[in-house]
Amino acid sequence: MTPFERLESVLRSAWLPFALLPIALSTVFLFGGDRGSLYRPGTHNAMSSHHLTVAVNISPEHGFQRFERQIIEDDGIARYKPYNRFPIGGYASIKLATLPVIGDLSAQITAARIVMLLFVSGAAVLAYLSLCRLVSNRWIALTATLLAFSSYYLLYYNDMIAASELGVFFGLMLTFHGMVVFIQEGRFRQLVVKMCIGLLLGWVIFALLLPFIIIGLASELMRARSTAADSPHQRTVLHQGKHAAALLLRSRYTTLGIAALLLGMSVLTFNFAMEYIALDGETALTELPSFQSMVKRIGGDDDFNTTRAAYLYWRPFLGTQFRSILRMFIPYALLGSDNAAESPTWLSKRWSAVFGVALSITCLIGSLFIRPRILFVTLASFGFVWAVPMRNTTALHEFESIYYIGLPLVFFTIVLLLARRLTNRDSVLGAAAVIALLFFTVSSFQMSRVGHSAETARTSDAMEEELTAIRELTAGELVTVLNLGGSYRLYFGWAHHAVNYYLNSSFIKYRYPPTLERGFILMRERVDTDTLLTPENHHFFLYDTAGIMAWYRAMYRSTVSTEPAAREEFDVYINNSTVYYIKEPCEREETFERFFLHVYPIDESDLPDDRREHGFENLDFEFIERGLLFDGKCLASIVLPQYDTARIVTGRIEGNGRAWMVELTTRRLTGNVGHRKRANAGMSMRESNGI
Repeated sequence: MTPFERLESVLRSAWLPFALLPIALSTVFLFGGDRGSLYRPGTHNAMSSHHLTVAVNISPEHGFQRFERQIIEDDGIARYKPYNRFPIGGYASIKLATLPVIGDLSAQITAARIVMLLFVSGAAVLAYLSLCRLVSNRWIALTATLLAFSSYYLLYYNDMIAASELGVFFGLMLTFHGMVVFIQEGRFRQLVVKMCIGLLLGWVIFALLLPFIIIGLASELMRARSTAADSPHQRTVLHQGKHAAALLLRSRYTTLGIAALLLGMSVLTFNFAMEYIALDGETALTELPSFQSMVKRIGGDDDFNTTRAAYLYWRPFLGTQFRSILRMFIPYALLGSDNAAESPTWLSKRWSAVFGVALSITCLIGSLFIRPRILFVTLASFGFVWAVPMRNTTALHEFESIYYIGLPLVFFTIVLLLARRLTNRDSVLGAAAVIALLFFTVSSFQMSRVGHSAETARTSDAMEEELTAIRELTAGELVTVLNLGGSYRLYFGWAHHAVNYYLNSSFIKYRYPPTLERGFILMRERVDTDTLLTPENHHFFLYDTAGIMAWYRAMYRSTVSTEPAAREEFDVYINNSTVYYIKEPCEREETFERFFLHVYPIDESDLPDDRREHGFENLDFEFIERGLLFDGKCLASIVLPQYDTARIVTGRIEGNGRAWMVELTTRRLTGNVGHRKRANAGMSMRESNGI
């Protein structure tokens, strides 16, 4: 036997490709860095801290409620901020994983992330097993799976603690595997069980079931019509109609759809009931947070649609989705590791169109060789079935691009099938598998470096240590979190999600009560007062409530002693590189205001990368997130960035326009004040009303 023949013999073995798959998937565990910290940037961390908080709060003590935080209302009664948008399966998985390390915050993060990695790895194994059944070639199945799972979205978000996204991703591949077994072997009960597990993990299963059921019913009707044409007893329209109706009622596809709807309605009813109980049975169904979220996600919230119109118009939405789809086809090793959020220059709109044409042609040619087509069409289309009706969600959540996984799986399978037919050599498939294995390994290694700089890790560790110490001081007490000054980036992406997690034994209130005479106040701004309870901290500062209120009153008197820059609904001041918004008298209803604050630097290189194309720093904020109501006065403050500022544009937003706007032109300080000079209070001002 020649070496080439020996190689061909090895490549025909059944065990080798299956052994290579877990070896490849193990790299996402090996290259993950410190999984016990929350220091990956942006949505990755914001979602992680949010879902982890909801999961670890599930306990018999709280009636197994899912909630973001405990709140003490004005009447002194403790209530929950419920979060019941999704089925409980993914959250229960995280909770079970964290039980052995309960109380160890870092170990809980690690356990939850391992669960997410297991979900994604399990999805890859199920995709491989499904393709093995469909194409009867393990090397094609291995190569297509590794290439499809090498993309940016799959590797960047695979350890994001997102029970409703990564859990359902596993559920999708599990349900699809059930579909394959059902079509090939008629094992309907197995499909129903796998579908039920999938639905307990997330709602996207319906997007997979819909094309499968529709195509299946259409196929059965076409076969029935063909049979009826040859039968003299079934030639009348009446007989054909009765026969079609009876066929639809008896069809297993119909049974599958009814079972899915019943289970989905049961889960949704359970979620609403739990939320209703959490809100003390005083909230109408249409006012429940989960119901409102559902309305928003399907496009029924006009205010949301107006404020997010730039994302929701069909042209930008479809353009963004199309580019996301193309990135699902490209292993991350080909995109580079410097900036995961940026596409290479060669992935431009023009080349995107070329790739789209190539994809369409390949799928059309491949469809001639694929059997059964119902499974490949279902796998390729379910991402669109989810994304288009749910564009209010998918347009704003880039990580939901993982639901397009069916397209690269189908595409790579077709290409490899064609290559096998043209060459008739297993060695070609073996070489393709080796290349796919290298792409996956290198991509996994490069992705592990994104957002994991040593400086960021040290800052994250310091913040975790500070919040853990604050948690010990405030356990069981009321902590009012004030987001005055700075930006959300100071925390792990978005402030309140991470704080909810680290202080989940305390009663947390973000929206101030009418009076703050008890408990603690947590701030990101260190102020000159003797009531600071964490003098060693550098990121989070805890104060005694009474003392900090005295400081606020003093700051108010100091600020209003100067002439305001603008006198509108709110007076606008600049003092010590901080913009203050003040109104007196002020009622609670007047604090539900949204402000825009755009800071234009003299040197645009001072801006973050994602803001340079706009030319200004966006510091828009809600007053209730950054302000305080006390003594009948409203006071909010925003610290300006520490670079030379050309002008500042600020004002209040009303509906989809600006109720009023004021432009402040700052001048630079003279003298040495450090590497960057702060903006001074000197200014010229233009007012523009009704813009």
